[in-house]
Amino acid sequence: MAKRADSPVSPSKESTQSLLRTKSRGSIKSMFDEVAPTYDFLNHLLSLGIDNYWRAMATSKAKKILAKNPAPTILDVATGTGDLGASMSKIAGATVTALDLSPEMLAIARKKYPQITFIEGYAEKLPFGNASFDVVSAGFGVRNFENLDAGMREFHRVLKSDGHALIIEPMIPRNSVMRKLYLVYFKKVLPKIAGLFCKSSFAYDYLPNSVEQFPQGKPFIAILKKSGFKSAEYFPMTFETSILYVAKK
Repeated sequence: MAKRADSPVSPSKESTQSLLRTKSRGSIKSMFDEVAPTYDFLNHLLSLGIDNYWRAMATSKAKKILAKNPAPTILDVATGTGDLGASMSKIAGATVTALDLSPEMLAIARKKYPQITFIEGYAEKLPFGNASFDVVSAGFGVRNFENLDAGMREFHRVLKSDGHALIIEPMIPRNSVMRKLYLVYFKKVLPKIAGLFCKSSFAYDYLPNSVEQFPQGKPFIAILKKSGFKSAEYFPMTFETSILYVAKK
C-alpha cells in the first residue's frame, strides 16, 4: 500500500538521499519534532550566533518595505520555534501570525512568544484567504517544502497587491576557497558537534545535503518569478554563508 504523503515516518528509518528525493512532509515533520528540544541551542552554537544577525537583516529589510504602513500584517512560514516571527513582531504596529508543521516546535514557540499567534499547518496549503498579508517571511525552511513551486504560489496568493516575500536560506559560498572550507565544516564538523547534543544525528546529516541541493541565487529567483512575483532579488550575507531573497507581488 502506498504511504500517504503526510503520514509520519521516523527519519532515522529513512535515508538522507531518500528524504532529499521525496521531501516527504510526514518525515520532515517527524525530523523537526525529534530535534525540537535542542533546536535553538544548536542553531546558535553551530552558526556561532550569526543566525540572529541574519534574522535582523531580514527584519530590517521588511521594516523599510513597510515604513509607510501603520499596521502591517505579517505571516512567518516554517517558523520553527518562532525566532523570525518574533523579530518581525518588533516592527511598529505589526501583527504577526506564524505557521509550522511541527507541533513540538510550535509548543516551544508558544512558550517563548505568547504574543504571537502560532498555527500548525504547511506551506503548500496555507489556511488563509487571498491577499491577507503585507509580508510573508520564512527563515531557513523553504528548502524543506515537499513541493517548492506550490509553496511559492501560496506565498504569492496570500500576499496583498505589492506585498513582499522575504526568505532566508543557508548559502554555499561561490568563492572556491570559501566553498571548500564551508563544505568541510558543514558536512564533516557540524554533524559531529550536533551529535554530541542531539539524539537525532540524521537531521544534521540531512541539513548540509538539503542546502547543497536547493536552487541557489538566480535559479531560485526564476522559481519566484514563475510563481507570479513581478520582481525578485537576493542579498548574500556573511561571506555568502546565508542569503536573503526579497520578492514583490
